[in-house]
Amino acid sequence: MTLKHDEKHHCPLAAVDQRLEDLHRLWHQSQDAYFDPDAFRVAIQSAIQTMRSVSFILQKNKEKIPNFDHWYGRWQEKLGKDSLMVWMKYARNFIEKEGDLNAHSFVRAEIIASYLDNGPKIEVPANLWDTPLQLVGNISAGPVRDHIYRDGIVRIQRRWIENTLPDYELLDAVAIAYGRLSQLVDDAHKQIGLPAPKTTHSQTATEYPKDMRDGRLPCMIGHADARALDVWLATGEPFEFEVVSQKIDLRDMPKIKAKYGSVPEEIYGESAVPEDRLRSIFAAARKVFEKDSYHCTIAFLMREGVPVNIAELRPEEHGHKYLIMRNLAHEVVKHGIDAVILLGETWYAPFDPEKPMMRAADSSNRKELLTGAVVSKLGEPLYLSAEIKRRKKRVSLGPTIESLGGAHFNFVPLYEAWGKPIPPDWMTLPERDGGIKGND
Repeated sequence: MTLKHDEKHHCPLAAVDQRLEDLHRLWHQSQDAYFDPDAFRVAIQSAIQTMRSVSFILQKNKEKIPNFDHWYGRWQEKLGKDSLMVWMKYARNFIEKEGDLNAHSFVRAEIIASYLDNGPKIEVPANLWDTPLQLVGNISAGPVRDHIYRDGIVRIQRRWIENTLPDYELLDAVAIAYGRLSQLVDDAHKQIGLPAPKTTHSQTATEYPKDMRDGRLPCMIGHADARALDVWLATGEPFEFEVVSQKIDLRDMPKIKAKYGSVPEEIYGESAVPEDRLRSIFAAARKVFEKDSYHCTIAFLMREGVPVNIAELRPEEHGHKYLIMRNLAHEVVKHGIDAVILLGETWYAPFDPEKPMMRAADSSNRKELLTGAVVSKLGEPLYLSAEIKRRKKRVSLGPTIESLGGAHFNFVPLYEAWGKPIPPDWMTLPERDGGIKGND
């Protein structure tokens, strides 16, 4: 991402903006070199040194900022109490005067077999990175072990840790520090009476406000997946998701309207309230299902009532759903999403206490539903469902039923992304399928 051309050449703090942009570029070079120790060492240390020069250049331009001493003094006091920023200052001095930081690569191995973030985790030195599959050997035989072997995933994630900063992954630490410096630079522009600068993604020309997530840019959040290897326990084979972007061809609109009786821009309704958006979208989904006899799984990511992104989800196995929802949570954080609607077909079955780990898809008492659910940063979840009735070649839908609240385990990663308390009953009720049908 780069600053817009006109901002570079007309801003009185252009030199400061450029140095912050240099820091952002070096951060991405560090990310790209994550698995190359020497290249990572050079890039991350250059980023730390560049970080300190942002404030130096800002001070060199003090005459351009009204009441600089008082304004900057408040920022010095604030950053001086920030342990991470204090460490960055120490690290820069160490690099320049004594040598390289003492960083070590570790591997974190985690078994993912639930929407809840409660799987066993360990950290091992990087030269032992081929051992995490042995984790399952420590789990007692029974339904939980069977579930993990059938649907579990081992996520193997590399992490660089510096000895004197043990509580942070190093790349993430620099991203957080970038965010805090970005807030400082933005406030300097405001002190002059200018708007805060924006960055533009060089490939998509999409502008991002720099107040996203404490000053960090979306590309600097949720980057852990780029350093992870996911292994399917049932086969021992690694796998990864394919992300395909596709634009809607407006020339197809007349055909869509002729088939379904509506066009995409009409499905959201007039109200921007997330619950009303869901009701309108679900009504459109019923029309689609009644014409096609099926409905794919779609996630609508919204901010302030406006759809920011729409994604079709295609899990190949049940365990893929756990990662899909975690990936959606990353998107929530990156783009400041405050509500998510999940729409599609799912299985439902009453809980069988004799088979606590049995999925609804495997129950002889299962029902097939068309469902829509919305969860938001502030409100209660709303769940809509209509039973799918199949009689020979005829398929129909029952009436729409609304349910407010309830335990929808697949949304737990989103709650965690928002820092929203997870209802206690979510941790005690048996996990049920919901929202993503996939190939069960």
